[in-house]
Amino acid sequence: MFKLLIVALATLMTVSISVQSAGKGSALADPGAMTGTHFHPLGKPPSEHTLKVLEQAAKELPFSDTRDYDEAKKGFVAAPDSRVIKGEAGNVVWDTERYDFITQGEYHASIHPSLKRQSELNMITGLFEVIPGFYQVRNYDLANITFIKGDTGWIVFDPLTAAETAAEAKKLLDEHVGEYPVVGVVYSHSHADHWGGVRGLVDEADVRAGKVQIIAPRDFMQYAVSENIYAGTAMNRRLFYQYGVLLPASPYGHAGQGLNMNVAAGTSGLIAPTHVVEQNIETLTVDGIEMEFMNTPNTEAPSEMHTWFPEQKAIWTAENVTGSFHNIYTLRGALVRDPLAWSKYINETLYRYGSEAEVLFASHHWPRWGTERVQEVLRGQRDLYANINNQVLHYANQGVTINQIHNVYETPKSISDQWYNRGYHGSPEHNSRAVINRYLGYWDANPATLIPLSPKDSAPLYTAYRHKPHLPHVDSKQYFVAYCICFILVATQ
Repeated sequence: MFKLLIVALATLMTVSISVQSAGKGSALADPGAMTGTHFHPLGKPPSEHTLKVLEQAAKELPFSDTRDYDEAKKGFVAAPDSRVIKGEAGNVVWDTERYDFITQGEYHASIHPSLKRQSELNMITGLFEVIPGFYQVRNYDLANITFIKGDTGWIVFDPLTAAETAAEAKKLLDEHVGEYPVVGVVYSHSHADHWGGVRGLVDEADVRAGKVQIIAPRDFMQYAVSENIYAGTAMNRRLFYQYGVLLPASPYGHAGQGLNMNVAAGTSGLIAPTHVVEQNIETLTVDGIEMEFMNTPNTEAPSEMHTWFPEQKAIWTAENVTGSFHNIYTLRGALVRDPLAWSKYINETLYRYGSEAEVLFASHHWPRWGTERVQEVLRGQRDLYANINNQVLHYANQGVTINQIHNVYETPKSISDQWYNRGYHGSPEHNSRAVINRYLGYWDANPATLIPLSPKDSAPLYTAYRHKPHLPHVDSKQYFVAYCICFILVATQ
């Protein structure tokens, strides 16, 4: 019965995510983007205050560190003829040509200089050789797709969001490296942009016949289903706000999402794994490639794992170590993540593999080469998540509330000066609130806010208050007594 339920939910999820994906990646092109004009006739340029903030940020950012540009271009094999991918019906599934204003060398005062730099790097598109036999196709979707050559075919890590983009990535690989079948798929974690395109690469009948292995971390199906079904409708609605997908691609509109430029608007589906990595550390050999999987639960996703390739001295860090400060709380809605566990699993990865690793690659952004560089990035991201966890709790224990912490906590400069620690996908402000919410919940310890009025009820009261004389002064003792009475009344209900 349980298996039937999973199959039914997975089928429903295929439909749900297809609809959901149709809303993603749908930012429109802006005809005036290349000239720097606003996409809307009533739109305004940045205010004088905003311009000063951005100018100051540009002066303080470490632009002298250009290593990311070298790493993002290293191993380049080929670019696609077109950066527009269409579905069978002619619908646009993926289009990064509309973001060409990012790479034209123009200064756009409306885009934060740090995000502009990140989007420039994400716009580097095509097929790349990470190390011999390891290839990535980048900027075909929100995530990277990775192909590893085995004895008889390809092992695919994270087959993107949509079947259309995954198939086009494989086509680019076939054209420039050689056409081989897919014999294995690894889902690094339970988020849909890392498994939704599997049906563009694999026939489910071949999976059932044992011709293709699909490997996933512990509890993968539970969280892949729950995140996209239980709260799927609400998440779908909220992601339009998080990703700004209805904004035109423009210097005044959509200028990138940090992890990449956008999310594909194609058809997503799921094929259940044939092998689940249940142990904390588990070694498998697939088509001649030895892989050591390391479960990292309750990090960037509740079900996630790293992979070590001992022969190639390569470490795959899924979405736990990328080129961005990630989300502890993702605004579309999801379980609040555990930054302490996150930092500890990065530290364990550094301890286990850091002295040998010669390349670090992941499901977003670009690889890092050389043991020293790999260790630097692992340490930096470890310290990033550990610091926000520990420092926010330090402030909370001093009495700082969830409604104050975002104006109190700052990432230390020694950490934020590293480009890979900057907030492109997550920010110190909303992530600091997430830490308090994880440990203490949403209440700020003020009885008056425990059961607040709904906005439709409170808004008229605020409006009416503006037209009434000020209330008489209440001294601190009276306020304290009233506070205690309110607290007792609420606590005894």
